[in-house]
Amino acid sequence: MSDAYVETTVLTDILLKPESPKQRRATTALKRYTKTLLPVYSIKEWKAGPLHNFAYLHDKLVFTKSFSQTLNAISALGRGTYLKSTAMEALAATATSLKAAPQKYAGLGNRDDEMADSYRLALASLIIRSWRKRRKITTHVVDDLTCYVEVEPRVGQDGFFDLTPQKCDGDQECCLGPRLKAQPQLLEALRKAIPENSDRTEDQRRRQALKHLLKHPKDKVDRETCRALGDAIYAFFCPQNAVVLTTNLRDHAPLAKAIGKKAEEP
Repeated sequence: MSDAYVETTVLTDILLKPESPKQRRATTALKRYTKTLLPVYSIKEWKAGPLHNFAYLHDKLVFTKSFSQTLNAISALGRGTYLKSTAMEALAATATSLKAAPQKYAGLGNRDDEMADSYRLALASLIIRSWRKRRKITTHVVDDLTCYVEVEPRVGQDGFFDLTPQKCDGDQECCLGPRLKAQPQLLEALRKAIPENSDRTEDQRRRQALKHLLKHPKDKVDRETCRALGDAIYAFFCPQNAVVLTTNLRDHAPLAKAIGKKAEEP
């Protein structure tokens, strides 16, 4: 395969994990392909997921004004939750940024509140920089979403990040809807690729969304259905001469294979 269709996890590794092995693997992987294609769906999911959770850490530092209290708040999050794991990755990424530019924060000191301020500033810079780089890491940005507006994250007067909008316009049909419903045979193949007895919530939601599209092709595809489709979107829209590039082969490989495509990891 000469092209790569870049999924959210790879986008995240490149933009939010500076100087890490994951970033190096993802960046190196992009060089394997003639074209690297970033669907706007990846940007939308990245902003609503990983970037949102990085902003959570920033806002917690703003709220507590204490590095130790922020660590306690993260520790109190449910074990194994996505927010907790991403917040820990955000801490590591911020520490790397501080180490790379110590002179930038040298005057802030080592007291608990001063450390909180150092991490807050470095994290805000990382979030803004990552957003501005999002469309520059691949050779092409594809599959624009006319129902979704890309708005740069901004820090409000209260000091907290505003990442709105994180969802598509709820007043109009998902712009991907007509293209999805035009190929019911692919939707059926994707549905069959998801185990019917799976106890995973995302599998159940994805399977139900695909079933609804097949049974009710005249219904409008709303943003909840689009979100529930999740990983199936990548398999469906990935060009035939490309692979889905992802760190999550467990979910993407069966879906891609079901419709004659392939998923690869960095």
